[in-house]
Amino acid sequence: MNTGYLAGIFSFLFWGLIAIYWKELSAIDSYELLGHRIFWGVITFIVYFIFRNPWEKLKSCVDTKKKRINLLMTTGLIFVNWFLFVWAVGSGHVLEASIGYFINPLINVALGVFILKETLRPKQKVAVGFAFIGLLILLSTGVGRIEISLFLAVSFGTYGLLRKKMNIPSMEGLFLEMLICLVPVIFYFLYKESTSGLIFFKVSFREQVLTSLAGVVTLIPLVGFNFAVKKIPLISIGLLQYIAPSLQFILAVFIYGELFTQTHAYAFSLIWCALIIYTFDLVTAHKVQRTASA
Repeated sequence: MNTGYLAGIFSFLFWGLIAIYWKELSAIDSYELLGHRIFWGVITFIVYFIFRNPWEKLKSCVDTKKKRINLLMTTGLIFVNWFLFVWAVGSGHVLEASIGYFINPLINVALGVFILKETLRPKQKVAVGFAFIGLLILLSTGVGRIEISLFLAVSFGTYGLLRKKMNIPSMEGLFLEMLICLVPVIFYFLYKESTSGLIFFKVSFREQVLTSLAGVVTLIPLVGFNFAVKKIPLISIGLLQYIAPSLQFILAVFIYGELFTQTHAYAFSLIWCALIIYTFDLVTAHKVQRTASA
């Protein structure tokens, strides 16, 4: 299995388990926490670049008009996606946000097939079918404002598509995206500090340390994701992406005691069958390819 698949699996495992970390920062409101993710992400990148020479790669991210336009588009997409997720959670639309991350993998598969002209092998078609039926079962439980789910899914799916088509380094491109996102964050921090005050300065030292790690926690899976989308088909990204919301649901039920119905059980059984079939097909295809090239 090549490094692209390993990076993708790692990223989605990370995203699936990261709820444990965010639960520890529940004292900080969602909008401020989003700002800290971006602010500390930029700081983390600056520290990382001290030990490297990123200037040539940074310049290669913006050396053409097309790259500059695409970079602004990916920045807008990832910022809007983060902001909408935070707004949805804070406004009582958690279910819609969750469903959005179940729709997202199928959006990636569709973009891979119809935009990038990627093809599905027979077993992969079966896997996509299982995942689609599982999603329909989840939708049958009642979603509320489906436009929230769709916008979250389409925005992140389009972000992945553009990053795949952009010929720029993963780390440096992500740094520039977060640097642009930092502009509205600084204005928000200044406004909040001048009114009610930033919660960061009111919580315990432990919570301040955890908040300062928000940049690292945000960057690790995003770097892996951006590496993966450059190395493997978008279809594969789509199927692997089910790992994250599935783990989030497992945490919600077995760690945080949230409701898990029989309908959820049916849906997850189909989705995990899809992942097993897809993984088996990948391993089999890799063995065949390795034998043929031996």
